[in-house]
Amino acid sequence: LNAMGAAKCAMLAQLAEGIEKMKQEKGSNANGDDLNDFDGPIDVTPNYLDIGYRGYSWRIIIRADQELRMLRSLSNPTAEAKALQLSLINRHVRGAMHHSLIHAVHTRHPSASSVVRLAHRWVASHMLSDMIPHEAVELIVAKIYTGELEGEVGNSNRSKICCPPPSTVVAGFLKFLQLLSSHDWARKPLIVDPQNHISSQNRGFIHAQFNNLRGQDLKNGPAMYIISPADYDGVETMVGSKVIGDGNGNATQQQAVERIWAPTVTAEFPERVVLFRAAALAKYSFNHLTGCIRSGKAGNGDWVAAFQESSASLTSYSVLLRVDPSYVTDQGCSSTIADHSISGSARPNNQDENGERQVRAGPFEKSLQKRYAGPKELRKKHYKNLVLEKDTLHEWQPVTALVKALRSKFRNYALFFYNEFSPDVIAVVWRPDAFKPQPFSAVVSEFKRPTAERWKEDSLVITSTDDLIAEIGHFSKKVVSNIKVFDDKKPHDAPPKKNFKRPHQEDDDDKSSDSEEE
Repeated sequence: LNAMGAAKCAMLAQLAEGIEKMKQEKGSNANGDDLNDFDGPIDVTPNYLDIGYRGYSWRIIIRADQELRMLRSLSNPTAEAKALQLSLINRHVRGAMHHSLIHAVHTRHPSASSVVRLAHRWVASHMLSDMIPHEAVELIVAKIYTGELEGEVGNSNRSKICCPPPSTVVAGFLKFLQLLSSHDWARKPLIVDPQNHISSQNRGFIHAQFNNLRGQDLKNGPAMYIISPADYDGVETMVGSKVIGDGNGNATQQQAVERIWAPTVTAEFPERVVLFRAAALAKYSFNHLTGCIRSGKAGNGDWVAAFQESSASLTSYSVLLRVDPSYVTDQGCSSTIADHSISGSARPNNQDENGERQVRAGPFEKSLQKRYAGPKELRKKHYKNLVLEKDTLHEWQPVTALVKALRSKFRNYALFFYNEFSPDVIAVVWRPDAFKPQPFSAVVSEFKRPTAERWKEDSLVITSTDDLIAEIGHFSKKVVSNIKVFDDKKPHDAPPKKNFKRPHQEDDDDKSSDSEEE
């Protein structure tokens, strides 16, 4: 495996050297103008290659099927080998199958790609970025275009409702919101199979495994249970993905019995509380948009409320971390002050003050222009007679990196919400179970303090919000400019007033109660 890794790194290094050599020799090349599109540094790592092309950052990863064959041939694989095998299968096999599935849907239904983009924007506008995987959004959209929606007839009979695919982007987006809000995620899996790769027998296995995993309390397993053809446990042995197995790519009958269907895209995210919040927001957005269409107010900007968070909703969070404005590139995608106007004019002779022709640009075009330009502090200042080379900055996402670090370090204490397109604020919600009194232990004594006055059995310590907020503030001091606390969890630790009686007062109360009973 180390030799294969070294070989892949050498191939990436040779590729980078080839691009650099072509850029240096572009003067003698007839197509040298195309080489100017490669801008910025070329970063080579043992696992991938980052290059800049036309202002965008691209990552190149080499797939080596020999790695999967070697990992599968191990008789007693270590935990590291199992993790590497799962990572390679998810990236190279399941990732390729997912791309093929979504590409086929978007080719057959041209409006599906715009619905995915709009749904992704809706998820981010409600500060659910990275909490609902982008692949899950694509699968839900694929379901409304190619699948049969299950409905209830009467009290217990289940039927499948065949609906024609949406013909417009608005209709597709409304169906996305309807499916997200109305699907019974606790009792039903969502099977996405546009090309009928999953047989009826396997569908029965999926429902049986889902019911066994959920349990009677309906709280076990992934909250969003989405199954696609790539979620088969032996996907690498299937026909069309001949990576390992026998020469025909088929698994034995014993292996087929042992295989299971389990979600991979939504195995960990979203959490149950996030899914409930997303379903409630989808229901509100669906009702609001349909109301605008029925009342004829869809064209005057009332629809914008479905893509924004109100001031009252921001106060429902426990803590708000205000991000420094210099890190926010595009305010047009903000969750609170987004700009959804259309600039310019469709008239051909429309010009600005300098005599330059104005181009009609919507919110999407304006967002792309701002993202391409980058933050103002990092833009190169140049004059008309000075031409500077444009450089692409790889992996410069300070707010996204901060949110990932906060979720990794404080995931047991809080949930972190943000809008990846315009991360002007990071919202925090405390987990209720993290602030219950518990026994003292030196191993888990971080961010703990003694309880105030109520000692019950062995519950001597409780999580200190002051220490947590101080650590979060120190952790994010280079990105966050202000912290506002709405819920510090202190009232939950304060003892009731009746417990603060003095000894002689308690005796007087006992005497008075005895006299009343007599």
